[in-house]
Parts: sequence; C-alpha cells; structure tokens
Amino acid sequence: MTNIRRFLFLAVIPTLLLSSCKKKATPDEVALAFMHAIQDSNFDKARDYATKESQQVIQLYSFFDARRNEAEREKIKNAQIKVVKTEESESGDKASVTILNSSAHQEEILQLVKESGQWKISLTFESIIPNYIPPPDGAIMDSATAVPVDTTLPGGANVPQAQ
Repeated sequence: MTNIRRFLFLAVIPTLLLSSCKKKATPDEVALAFMHAIQDSNFDKARDYATKESQQVIQLYSFFDARRNEAEREKIKNAQIKVVKTEESESGDKASVTILNSSAHQEEILQLVKESGQWKISLTFESIIPNYIPPPDGAIMDSATAVPVDTTLPGGANVPQAQ
C-alpha cells in the first residue's frame, strides 16, 4: 500500500505543479492565433480568442467569408501575418496589436481586453464594416426600421429605395 501512495504522490504532484505554471498567452500570441484561425476560416477557433460581445461579429464575418470565391480564399490563406506593434494600457487590462497582413497590403489594429485574466480580441461591427453607423443609444434596429416600406408596391413590400 505504501508503494501505491508513493507512486501516486510522485505522479500527481509534478503534474499539478506543471499545470499550474502554464504561461498565459500574450496579446501578440492571441492576436496571431486569432488571425490564423480567421485565415483558415476556422471561426469556431476564432471565437475562442474573442470576447463574448464579439461573437456576433465573428458570425457576420463567417457569413461574408462563405461568399468569397476560391481565389480570394486562397489569397487569404497564403497571406503572411506578422505583428508590427503592441501597446498595452497602463492598467494592464487593454492592449492593441497592429498586424501587417500581406494579402491586404495594410496594417490592421486589433483591440484586446482581459476577460477572466486572459487576453481576448474585442471586435465591433465598425471593425469589419467600414461604413457601419451604429444606431442611436436605446434605438432598436430590425428589418422594419432598417428598410423603409415602399407603399407603392402591392402589400407594402420592403424594397430599398434609391437615394
């Protein structure tokens, strides 16, 4: 019985010590892992690196990605992604990571926040839709308010009007 206890002690204690020393990912590591997941169209994995509030944005991005042709997907998949600059707030709970994406030939700035002690990507609709204008505070946007009703069509069908 003593040998079993000694074996368990020798097997379990080092495992516990090693698992408690696990290094937390830096903002750079999270940003690169997130970008590589997006690059591979692995949106489930990308969600793991994003805040809870960012989940809908990733869902929307996956919709856009599904509409890409194979040439566009291949260009994205083969792009080189590297960190150009990282800035962390003095409080240590926010960071921004500037990524150079060779497929777009431009820099992208990813905002990160600490959520439960881990760095997470914080996305907004503005970050993926350049001309997105958020609704005023308290306003509820749905399909009825987003597209005006054209009363000249039978049944008042919703058709976007030319401006």
